[in-house]
Amino acid sequence: MKVAIHHRKGSFSERWIDYCEENIISFIKVNAFDSNIVQKLQEQTVTHFIWHMNHSSSKDLLVFHYVMNSIEIIGIKCFPNFNTRWHFDDKIAQKYLLESIEAPIISSMVFYDQYEAKRHITDIKYPIVVKLKRGAGASNVKLLNEMSEAKQYIDIMFSTGLNPNPRNLGNLNQKIRLAKKNKNPFSLGRKVFKFLKKNRNELKVNNNEKGYFYYQEFIPNNQFDIRVIAIGSKVFGIKRLNRENDFRASGSGNIIYDHNQIDIRCVEIAFNTNKNLKLQCMAYDFVFNERNEPLIIEMCFGFAINAYDRCPGYWDSQLKWHEQKFNPQEWMLKELLANNI
Repeated sequence: MKVAIHHRKGSFSERWIDYCEENIISFIKVNAFDSNIVQKLQEQTVTHFIWHMNHSSSKDLLVFHYVMNSIEIIGIKCFPNFNTRWHFDDKIAQKYLLESIEAPIISSMVFYDQYEAKRHITDIKYPIVVKLKRGAGASNVKLLNEMSEAKQYIDIMFSTGLNPNPRNLGNLNQKIRLAKKNKNPFSLGRKVFKFLKKNRNELKVNNNEKGYFYYQEFIPNNQFDIRVIAIGSKVFGIKRLNRENDFRASGSGNIIYDHNQIDIRCVEIAFNTNKNLKLQCMAYDFVFNERNEPLIIEMCFGFAINAYDRCPGYWDSQLKWHEQKFNPQEWMLKELLANNI
């Protein structure tokens, strides 16, 4: 057995490497962007390949399908595997996928024709939540309050389109807010510099999102969302309060770790969805409708690392609570090597 790890600073790979070193697991660091990556993995007799793709990297999004699909064909086991990764950073793909198993998903609509989209918006309830298929941390998510705003948005999406890494600095605002919350001026300056540099590079290679109109129902009076993450036979989660004067909770940094404030139905849905879709690892974001029913609004196999280190425990597949510290990145690797997922 030999594990190949695509290493990226600040990603899951740091903990994967630590786990391999501590447990004397044979591994190598590789560059997934190497033109000869498939041949090199074969020559090194690699049995497992793991890569924490970055949703804000156009290069990652371009390449991961090519590499991981190809090496799975020759028998190398991957994390994330095909079922877990094919819809990565694509909210429209996730809509279809979740609807296929009748998962409890918030009402979501997508149109690929400008005139059909405009006809549709004349007879819907406002506000609505429009989203690009790409983006995390509530980036590329906007509230439209009336039909005139929706018409303007549709015209943009079927003409010039919108850049998924725009210069409106939505992600930067999130980073500044979290740095201020942690009262770390050095971290604040570093985050601003890194964001501006990265944003400039991404703008050079990113294509605008266009040719579709995707929106979700807006549920009023929600002051939080619930994020639960299912890995194998374990689920953990947090409650995230909305940003100040905002309808979005993702990226707020206002986190409650008390597991008693997490609706157990979200935990059960996460287990069932992972099982039905044969997923290795998935984070689900839930809001609650007027009948207090939990509905999935988004999903992603990746998540911020440090935000979950304070989670006090997890639920097992029998919905029993275990009060103990844990390392979810270790769970991913353990499950993969045990061929459980």
